[in-house]
Amino acid sequence: MIADALAASPLFFYPLAAGLALGLLQILLFFVGHLPLSDAIEHAVEGTQLGEAFDWLNLGRVPVAILLMLLLITFGFVGIVLESLLPAMPAWSFALVAAPAAVGATKVVGDRIARILPRDETYAVTAAEFVGLEGTVTLGPLDDGLAGSVAVRDRHGDVHTLRARPVDRGTVIQQGSHIVVVARDETHKGRVFLVMPFPA
Repeated sequence: MIADALAASPLFFYPLAAGLALGLLQILLFFVGHLPLSDAIEHAVEGTQLGEAFDWLNLGRVPVAILLMLLLITFGFVGIVLESLLPAMPAWSFALVAAPAAVGATKVVGDRIARILPRDETYAVTAAEFVGLEGTVTLGPLDDGLAGSVAVRDRHGDVHTLRARPVDRGTVIQQGSHIVVVARDETHKGRVFLVMPFPA
């Protein structure tokens, strides 16, 4: 299989390699604890048609980096397998099968991952219960640009990382600042929270 992958069309080899590299990077960042890759990718696709597609694939319940990894690896793997089985056919024709297969597999696997991953909205704590909680800016500064991240502790003592921006336009809240969550930003489907410095 490794030989097939190395001899495969770039159309499938590069996505497979990129997906595997993304997976390894996710593992590394998990242990290092820095550079929130999923947040950066989610910011990049926010408000785009690609972002809408990722919403259907469980964006917000599964980190976008994991969804992207699943798409790339499945697309590349299916394409390489078909190419090895039917070498006489052009590589582009296999993409017609590999693309929907990748989307379907990502949806199915994403649904299952979403059931076991810790989420910002859990059975124990709903998103509405984050309002009023105090926390710290972990990815900032928070301003009128892309949402940053804050860490808050719920009533059970569990720590949650939320995407956030200031409730008041023009406000800048520096990384490390103490904040309080005041509302959900419904313009971002409730996935972004509005915060203000604490004490105000």
